[in-house]
Amino acid sequence: MMIVLRLLHILLGVFWAGGAFFAAMFLVPSVRAAGPAGGPVMKQLMEVRKFPVYAMVFGLITVITGLWMYFHNNSVSGGSFAKSHAGMAYGLGAVTAILTMVVGGVIMGPNSAKMAKLGGEIAAKGGPPSPEQTQMMKQIQDKLAFGARLASCLLLVTVITMALGRYL
Repeated sequence: MMIVLRLLHILLGVFWAGGAFFAAMFLVPSVRAAGPAGGPVMKQLMEVRKFPVYAMVFGLITVITGLWMYFHNNSVSGGSFAKSHAGMAYGLGAVTAILTMVVGGVIMGPNSAKMAKLGGEIAAKGGPPSPEQTQMMKQIQDKLAFGARLASCLLLVTVITMALGRYL
């Protein structure tokens, strides 16, 4: 059972962290640079490909499997695992992973949906965005950029603690 949990934890964690790093470093800046033309890309990514849903589900499974392994290790060690350097490192990584889930649910998901909807409205209109739509797009992009950077920084801490925790 622990092998399956570890495999799920690592594989889905790689997708989750990689997606966050990709969004922060490449996707959000590219969509911003594209201006109104980025709207259809966001609509495709968010509404058709359902990237935020996959990211949240994979993140949730990653967190659940990680907590399951953490509590199992703590249980079989009579509580000493949580007090070990490795246990504390994994615990810190768990906290930052959970905080990343909060960022995804509070900032990234809702604003991605707003961006996709706005892009669809602009595309349906068939012309350039109105000044109000342009201003709204900039505000949403600012929130997405902030959320993507915050999530990727939190996940960087998570990845580092998970990678090094065993050796502490």
